[in-house]
Amino acid sequence: MTEFLIIIIIIAILLALGFGLVGLVVGGRQGSDRMFKSLVVRISLSVFLFLLVLFAGFMGWIEPNIVVLDAAAPLQK
Repeated sequence: MTEFLIIIIIIAILLALGFGLVGLVVGGRQGSDRMFKSLVVRISLSVFLFLLVLFAGFMGWIEPNIVVLDAAAPLQK
């Protein structure tokens, strides 16, 4: 469930980025307002996503990948 929510938030961030691009193309006062609102949404969603990932990791809902490197193994060419 947490992974699904993370994907939804990332898609929402990308949509807000697209709305900011439309505001950039439109230009003028209306485009500037649209870009500002898009920026606020992107920052808010990004902070929420960061806190969600930290909380999910703390609660054990998600686990990091563990990569073990064997230092004694010779380098392969």
